Amino acid sequence: MIPYPREWSRKRTSRFQLDNFFVDSEFPPEDRSICQKPVTKHIVWKRPLEISSRPMLVSDGTSRHDMKQGELNDCWFLSTLSAIAEKPQLIANIIPDDNTFGTPDYNGKFHCRFWQFGKWVDVYIDDLLPTVNGDILFAHSSDPNEFWVSLVEKAYAKLNKSYEALEYGFEADAFTDLTGGLAEWYSPSDLKEHDFYLIRAAFQSGAVIGCLSVDKEGKEERDKKGMVSNHSYVITGVEEIPFQESTAKIIRVRNPWGDTEWNGAWSDRSDEWNHVMDDVKLELELTSQDDGEFWMNFQDFRREYCNMIICNISPDFDHDGISDKAEYQTTATGCWKKCINAGGWLECESFCINPQYVITLHPDVNVQRRFNGRLPLVMSLMQVYRRYDKLEGVGLYAIGFEIFQLFSRPTTSLNKAFFDRTDPLMPENEETYAEYRETSGRFFLDPGHYVLVPTTQQPNQERGYLMRLFSVSKMEFR
Repeated sequence: MIPYPREWSRKRTSRFQLDNFFVDSEFPPEDRSICQKPVTKHIVWKRPLEISSRPMLVSDGTSRHDMKQGELNDCWFLSTLSAIAEKPQLIANIIPDDNTFGTPDYNGKFHCRFWQFGKWVDVYIDDLLPTVNGDILFAHSSDPNEFWVSLVEKAYAKLNKSYEALEYGFEADAFTDLTGGLAEWYSPSDLKEHDFYLIRAAFQSGAVIGCLSVDKEGKEERDKKGMVSNHSYVITGVEEIPFQESTAKIIRVRNPWGDTEWNGAWSDRSDEWNHVMDDVKLELELTSQDDGEFWMNFQDFRREYCNMIICNISPDFDHDGISDKAEYQTTATGCWKKCINAGGWLECESFCINPQYVITLHPDVNVQRRFNGRLPLVMSLMQVYRRYDKLEGVGLYAIGFEIFQLFSRPTTSLNKAFFDRTDPLMPENEETYAEYRETSGRFFLDPGHYVLVPTTQQPNQERGYLMRLFSVSKMEFR
C-alpha cells in the first residue's frame, strides 16, 4: 500500500473548500446512519481536517497498537482489524492505493474494500466522523492525527447500513470479510499441551488468530484477574522461552480497548519475568504499559478463553498449523427455496430434495503419500446473511452439510432410499448444525465419487448460500 506521509495544514484549507468536499448521500452524516433509535448524545460530524491540525491516513505504517475501541460493541471486528494491521498485503486489499487522503487532490472521499460472499466489494464513504465534545465517538487510532481506523470502521458500517449493525458479532465473520480467507473454530479447553505448537506454527505462517473470553459476569474482580467477560481478543505473539530449569509456553493477547489487561501469571508486572533473561524480554517487546496487550501461559489461555478462531487464506490441510497451498479451489452459489429444495437436515423426511453436488477426487500418489493414503478436502458453507437483517428481526439459520461416498457417478438426483441406507462421512472437526454465518469441515477421503448436500437444519427455510471447496489434488465438482 502506498504510504501517506504528506500532511495537511488546517490553515491552508478554508471552510469553503471543506463545504465542497464529498458528502455521501447513501450514508449521510445523520443520526440514522448511527442507529434506528433516537440518539441522545449531541453528535457533530467532523472531517479529519476539523479534528486534527495535521491529519494523516496512516502514520508510520498500520499497527496493532493503532486500535482504540470507542462507544460501540464491535470488538469482534476491531480485534480482527488489529491483527491484520501488521500484514501489509492484507491491509492493501482493504485500503486500495488509489486513495488520495493527504494530497492536494483529496476531496473527502475514502475508498475501502471488503470480501462479501465470494467477491471483493468496493465501498466509498465521505470522511465525516461522528464526534461528541470534539472526540471521535467510535473507533479511533491511538495517534490523534491518524484516521485509517475510524474510516475503515465507517466503511464497514456503511456496508452493513449503520454503526448499530456492528454491535456484537463473531470474529470469524470479520476474518472472512477482511481477508476472504477460511476461518476454523477451536475450543481452547479441548486443546492438548502439544496443540501449543499448532498455534505457534499458524501464527508464524501468517494466520490471523482471535479468541473469545469466557463469561465471568457476576464474579469478584479478583477472580476475573483483569479479563473482560465474553470479549473478543486477538493473539499477537506465541513463544516458548527458557524459564528456570525448563521452558514456558506463553501467548501474547491484545484487548481492542487498548487498555484493561490480564493480571495473573506472566502479566506485565508478574514475578515470572524476574526469572527471564533481559535479552529474551527485549526480544519479546515486554512493556509494563496498560496498552491492552499482555502475555499469559498456555494453561491459563485454555482456561480463560472459550473459543479460538484461526483464519488462513488457504486451509491448513495437514493440521500442522501452517497454511497449505490449495491447488484446486471451487465455489458454487445457490439458494434454498420453500417446498422446492429446502429439505432440512438428515433426520427430515424431505432431506433428499436438498441441492446435491457430485465431487470427484482423482488419485494423486504424491498427495496420498503425504496424507496416509487419503486425499484432503476442506468444505465451507456460508449462508447469505447481512448484519442489518438482525435489526429487522431476521436471524441466522442453523446450517450444515453432509457428504456421502458413491461407488459410481450418478446420472440423476439421489432418492430417499439412498440416504436411508447410506451413512454420511464425519468431518475430522465434527462440526454440528449451528447458527453461524459460515460452517466448515475437514475430510480425508479415498479417491472416487461423493455427493455433497448443503442444508438448513429446519425444512422450508429460504436463503442463498455460498459453498467453497479446497483440495491439494485434482477435483471435479458439479
